[in-house]
Amino acid sequence: MNVLLKASSRRISRLVPALACLSMFGTGCSQQKLPSRQEVDRQALAAESLHMARLYARWQQEVQAQGRGDRKNGDGRQMPIDLSDDSQYSFVKNRLEAAGNTPENSPQLFRRLEKARKDKKTGTPGSATREALLHSTTTDGSSESSRCGHLLPLTDVATTDASVARFQASGLVTCFNGSDYSYADVTAFATNPERTQFRVLDTQSLEEYAGAVLETPPVDLSLTVGTGEELFVDSMAVAFDESTGEAHLSYTAAESSIVAPGARDYNTLSITHPRELTGKHYQDNPIRTCLERGFLSGFLDCDYTSGHKDPVTGVFTPFAKPFTGIAAVDPEASKPPMGEWISAQGQYWEPVGGYDISHLYVVMSGEYLVSLPPYCTVDTLTSDVNVVLMERGGKCTAGTAPGSSVLKGGIPFQTPFFDTSTPLLLHVPFNGVADFGKDCLDPFQNARLMLRATVKATCTNPINNRVTTYTRSRFQDIVNIDWRNACLAEGTQVTTADGKTVPVEQVKLGDKLLTNGKGVALTVTAVSRGGEHKPLVKLKDEHGGEVMVTETHPMVTAKRGVVQARELKVGEALLTRTGTATLVGVERVPFSGQVFNFALGTPEELARVAPEARTLYANGYLVGDSHLQATLEKQRTPDARELLTRLNGAWHEDFRRYQARR
Repeated sequence: MNVLLKASSRRISRLVPALACLSMFGTGCSQQKLPSRQEVDRQALAAESLHMARLYARWQQEVQAQGRGDRKNGDGRQMPIDLSDDSQYSFVKNRLEAAGNTPENSPQLFRRLEKARKDKKTGTPGSATREALLHSTTTDGSSESSRCGHLLPLTDVATTDASVARFQASGLVTCFNGSDYSYADVTAFATNPERTQFRVLDTQSLEEYAGAVLETPPVDLSLTVGTGEELFVDSMAVAFDESTGEAHLSYTAAESSIVAPGARDYNTLSITHPRELTGKHYQDNPIRTCLERGFLSGFLDCDYTSGHKDPVTGVFTPFAKPFTGIAAVDPEASKPPMGEWISAQGQYWEPVGGYDISHLYVVMSGEYLVSLPPYCTVDTLTSDVNVVLMERGGKCTAGTAPGSSVLKGGIPFQTPFFDTSTPLLLHVPFNGVADFGKDCLDPFQNARLMLRATVKATCTNPINNRVTTYTRSRFQDIVNIDWRNACLAEGTQVTTADGKTVPVEQVKLGDKLLTNGKGVALTVTAVSRGGEHKPLVKLKDEHGGEVMVTETHPMVTAKRGVVQARELKVGEALLTRTGTATLVGVERVPFSGQVFNFALGTPEELARVAPEARTLYANGYLVGDSHLQATLEKQRTPDARELLTRLNGAWHEDFRRYQARR
């Protein structure tokens, strides 16, 4: 039995009288046969979702009419649930209870639900519900909505059976820096074109404590073609966080016509960019966009980089200021792993309005292909694109400003056209830059890029003049990593194998740098360079020494081992070439120059030393190279036990009972 269909007897007894009088499911109270418990639950689920679907449709119209689609996380798909409305409150409670949550086994969950409802009804000042957060600001002054994002991936599944259409769908919720509790579900319905009847097909739900990204198991759907029914899928998301006081509750939906698969049927997003261009021979190698800095030479793993394009010569210089746009690498010309980074001819994208180095940009080009039935006219072509931060948690969107080559909220569609050789095959090319703002720029952030394109059309039968609607939607997942390196300010002196010092900007491939006080030296296998828009960390010690590094650069302390520079405090001792030095100053200072870093060690050298040996001396301080930075960042990703220790005590009882019933 599906998870959401396991209702308690108390819930069933409460819903039977109401359902018996729903005219959409019977001819009247006196004539309707008493349904089974499971059927009652299915009918309740269908009735409440039908009501929510109508609210959702009206909400989407209001969002579009008021032009509110440019508000982050308010992109016309994620509708806030209004708990002051009795019907929406009932929908939330019944969905949670059907998933197995009750006030007895989840007391804090229902307490927080009641508090959120009370705050909404009374308009309590300072209430940190999602609605209150819609107009809050981030630390940098930019507008921000809820910390949480809610998505509903729905996609076609290939099949050789022309009589059946197959789909998969799941519900996903994610909150910046995680949440104490999160819940998501997904329910699929077969519905008539008028949206007056819902028939439950399948459902899944999932909950998590102290997590960052939660996605339900998918519902697998096989629907018979030609029945006149359509597919409607909805999802509810709930998240509570005690540190912010936030209560996030949202609803979203997706739909599709049920179309026979075949050689002449298309519903595809063909992605040219972004894609993996270098390092294809490495297993699970990511797509990497190096936005501010990356390896100019050596081990090349920047598929795309920021840089400056000379308006006169047209020459693109990677990681050079002032930044003007992003280029793709020419993997053959660059000849990894020991070549120079060379851009591909004609593969350059420039954001309209100028390049802001504090933003996450993703280049995007390709084509959306979708088949339409005969005698159809396209009504709308919409899309949405999101970045989900898989480790940190959170969803970044691009806002909405259709028609610009800078992507703002959707795929950067260009002029659509029909293929004359294939009747009613719609081609929609796209090419542009996605701007996801500042929220996604964490070093080494593992990100998931999620795209969806939807076309809606009106079709008229020439024989009987019957008018029908036609909806196709295509979802596409892309793995993408924004890759940045910790670096040293230009002018910083590093120590070579023979004990001499040279400025970082003079270090070349093949040079050997001293790694510790025992005389061990490692070969420079890659050199990176670029800019840094954030202030650098300036460190001063009791002996008059100082160094400037980016905030994530690995520094070796006497007691805590390797830490990021931003974690250092006055009084802490760092390892140096001559022993230790106690910090007397730690400050942030603006810096407009270049920053540099290196990867150290050939395979033969690294086989003879420990991983922590990938260090060098910078102005006499022992610091890490780019590989040690990557290792440190991965270690900072909390494991399950650490997440549990971060779970607010108010949720401990719910968590224990959750474990017991599973």
